[in-house]
Amino acid sequence: MDSVAMKPLRRIVVIILAGATIATTASCTRNERKKEEEKHLESMMSILVQVQKNLGRIRQKEAVVVRLSSDVEGRKPQSAEQIGREIDNNIRFIDSTLTASKSLVTTLEQQNHESQYRIAALDRMTGQLKGELDKKSLEVGAMKGEISKLSKQIARLTNTVDVMDEAISDQEEQMVKAYYISGTVDQLVARGILLSPGAFSRFLGAQPVLANDFDVRPFRTIDITETKDIYLDKPLSRLHIITPHTKGSYALVGGKTSTLLLIKNETEFWKKSRCLIIVVQ
Repeated sequence: MDSVAMKPLRRIVVIILAGATIATTASCTRNERKKEEEKHLESMMSILVQVQKNLGRIRQKEAVVVRLSSDVEGRKPQSAEQIGREIDNNIRFIDSTLTASKSLVTTLEQQNHESQYRIAALDRMTGQLKGELDKKSLEVGAMKGEISKLSKQIARLTNTVDVMDEAISDQEEQMVKAYYISGTVDQLVARGILLSPGAFSRFLGAQPVLANDFDVRPFRTIDITETKDIYLDKPLSRLHIITPHTKGSYALVGGKTSTLLLIKNETEFWKKSRCLIIVVQ
């Protein structure tokens, strides 16, 4: 076949190959977009699920408070004082969980609104959750009003958190106290929490090393009986927990902009270390 006859055939081959390349590129773009959409949805759903779990915990604590309140009258002073402690602990848990849930819903609303993969149904669900949380806040306020009508002996223990804290011994406070902090290696080295790695160690990719002793004042202090989740405004891919915590006692869920540390079993999670240190890479 001469060169003149080959030219039309070459043009056809070029056109076919070009079309195949365009189709492959479009297919890859669609697949990438789908993956990003799935990541966005997964991140949003993890927050939704956590808020729903928090609401379930709040309902359980409300039921406990109602039961304890109905048993106060006629109790001996020692028993009434113990009930007062239990009621106050449950109210504090409810307040803490409500605050955390409202923060999660605000984050959900903001991230979905700003995302290029915004999901209208999530906006509606966010609105419903905000309404439910506001309603729950009113219910808790009414419950506090009823509790304040109990006997003077119980009211003294439940009127304010400060009064309740004075009734709890220092030993009991230490038993439920834990600390956490997050930051880059350089930030944690500057605070004396990590040892400064040498240039050669950095080059070899050596893992950060904890200092033998460090000051916990820069840490955030939490009550392990109340804190079931910790919100971090960094993507999961950039976070690395360097303190020892029991596997299976926690889970990290998140997306491109934020992460939620879910503590499934607080006793096991904090057993090996009462300090949680998270390195941001």
